[in-house]
Amino acid sequence: MQTPIPLCDPHFHLWDLAERPNPNLGEVMPAYRADDYARDMGELPSELQRVCGVHVETVVGQTAGRAIVNTVDETRWVRGQLEPGEAEQPFGIVAFVNLGRDIAAAERTIEAHLAAAGDRLRGVRMILNHHPDNPDLTWPQVEDGVFQREAFRQGLALLERHNLSFDLSCNPHQVASAVAVLRDFPGIRVVTNHLGFLHDGEDQTHEDLWRESMSALAGLPNVYMKLSMPWFARDGFHQDPAKETKIKEVVRELIEGFGCNRCMFASNYPVDKLKGISIGYLYAKFLEWSTDLSDDERRALFHGTAIEAYGAFPSS
Repeated sequence: MQTPIPLCDPHFHLWDLAERPNPNLGEVMPAYRADDYARDMGELPSELQRVCGVHVETVVGQTAGRAIVNTVDETRWVRGQLEPGEAEQPFGIVAFVNLGRDIAAAERTIEAHLAAAGDRLRGVRMILNHHPDNPDLTWPQVEDGVFQREAFRQGLALLERHNLSFDLSCNPHQVASAVAVLRDFPGIRVVTNHLGFLHDGEDQTHEDLWRESMSALAGLPNVYMKLSMPWFARDGFHQDPAKETKIKEVVRELIEGFGCNRCMFASNYPVDKLKGISIGYLYAKFLEWSTDLSDDERRALFHGTAIEAYGAFPSS
């Protein structure tokens, strides 16, 4: 019997809106806790064996004068959810920190996250998806123009000082501004989210810009790519063979551009579950789309790249 490929899932979310209200999440399931996630991951194909994972923040955004979600409380709550199973499933945490405003406040927040998570804190995500005309491409409480702020540069310097990664979440038309900043921070591991946010329903100009933007990001050797949230690029791909073929082409194009050692498959659960995509189906497709690659390349996609981007875990 073939030894299973070890799996690190570098992008999943937990929440309980009764315990921790979060208006930024919109209409979602009321709760998705650690036992729910473990149960869903039990549907993995037998070729894979889950060994660790990374929880990514659900704060989304924070704008002055609007609803505040306590990001450090989230880190503390997530640790409480995952710590009981840590011996078998070690985990990291990517937390929300506002890197675009008050640098002293950002430093205090990072220190509070470290106190709450310890060495489980592996990185920071500040969602920056914004579009002046398309509400589908603007996330709740996200401000525009953050990449151009001096405070953001100072925030990235903070991450570098603390050896924390940065999860990059922005639209293709924002990537040029992102690259202009990120090229000055080669010491930060930057993890691009969700296929670089190629969006279904846009015109060819959008796809051309996405392709140009992904090439620019791939040109920075410290930038990684999460092969995740494929439904955003082709909604309903799991029910339409033509759309599924397109997603496979997108995934392989990104692997070709970044290399297996800078790409990682991720579940984005339970968000993808809300779209009707099961763990069994999703990871079967990940395996199918990579079936012609070498054993080492597949191990990178399912495990090794995530470990390089976020750091090693005990027994991972």
